[in-house]
Amino acid sequence: MSPIRLSDLAFTLEAVLDEAFGQKAVWVIAETSDIKNYPDRGYCFLTLVERESAGRETLAKLDACIWRRNYHTIKDFEQATGVAFARNIQLLMLVSVSFSPVYGLRLEILKIDPSYTLGNLERERQAVLDALVLDHPDLVWLEAGQYITANQLLPRPAVMQRLALISAPGSDGWRDFRHELTQNPFGYDFVVDEYLCQVQGKGAEKAICAQLERIQASNVAYDSVVIVRGGGSQLDFGSFDTYVLGQAVAGFDIPILAGIGHERNVSITDLLCHESVKTPTKAAAFLVEHNRQFEESCLLLRDRLSVVARETLQTTREQLDAETERLRFVMHNYFRDRHTDLTEKAVTIRHLDPANVLRRGYALVLRNGCILTQSDDIKSGETLDIQLKDGTVTVISA
Repeated sequence: MSPIRLSDLAFTLEAVLDEAFGQKAVWVIAETSDIKNYPDRGYCFLTLVERESAGRETLAKLDACIWRRNYHTIKDFEQATGVAFARNIQLLMLVSVSFSPVYGLRLEILKIDPSYTLGNLERERQAVLDALVLDHPDLVWLEAGQYITANQLLPRPAVMQRLALISAPGSDGWRDFRHELTQNPFGYDFVVDEYLCQVQGKGAEKAICAQLERIQASNVAYDSVVIVRGGGSQLDFGSFDTYVLGQAVAGFDIPILAGIGHERNVSITDLLCHESVKTPTKAAAFLVEHNRQFEESCLLLRDRLSVVARETLQTTREQLDAETERLRFVMHNYFRDRHTDLTEKAVTIRHLDPANVLRRGYALVLRNGCILTQSDDIKSGETLDIQLKDGTVTVISA
């Protein structure tokens, strides 16, 4: 075969591809790589890659672009998924095929399907949850369609005041949490020990797990471990959907509060921790409100105790008044009866008084001052005294 010119080969390829695809667009599944984004100019260059499912061997690689007329599809995708348009994301894209004799083969991305990406993320998360349930049934299990963990079942302290904070140093999440906590309207004091580390990006889950190990090794009786992270893309959020962090959170022996700065999706960490809120600010507000509820319950008990004490005192006072009245009545009757008894005894005594007896015509026979009561006691010729009402007569017995 005789050689042909390069341009002839290029034009032939262009004609073949144009005949095969023409104005048709096709849906393609591929992974993004080597992104060069120019938002101020309104276009983006990237490489689309397909890798072997069992490994990382590259099966295909093609250049692609997004021109100004379709540049809005990047923003539409990010808003719909919460995932930043970045490298190493598998996407479902509507593309047109073009070939230039000068610039070669290139795919123009016309549209990105967000539902495919969301489905992939959900499938990956579900696979991690299924693995945790299977591998660690003592830490994570399903109950009535809900994931239950050992961390969730830990008793929550009545007051959450001593805290271990895991956050990125100087981050918005760290700043928002500390500000909300220290500026709480009730003036509550919190003791916060900081365990600062990377909380997003590659290796973040290992850094967070290392800090959890430090907290456990400290032997400090923390009321709660708080993990906070500021806003960011869903891709940055991926560290909270990993197996290793899910296992660490589910089995941690101190209640974990997560406020990791997302509004759209619920992460594995959110599902498995003791309590989850949307943002660092809300995490601080949750702690303040929790302590406020304890204070209000104390105030309610105080008011209830005051009412019960007042009612008890009133009831006791009424009972005391009733008993006093009863005692007064009983004492009155007692003294009246005793007075009657004494009066009767006085009359009896008065009747039995020897002087009164003598007035009634009786006499006392005395010998040497002793009263004689029997005739046999009197001997003939004795000198006896006879006491009468008005005096004493001495006689000699016959």
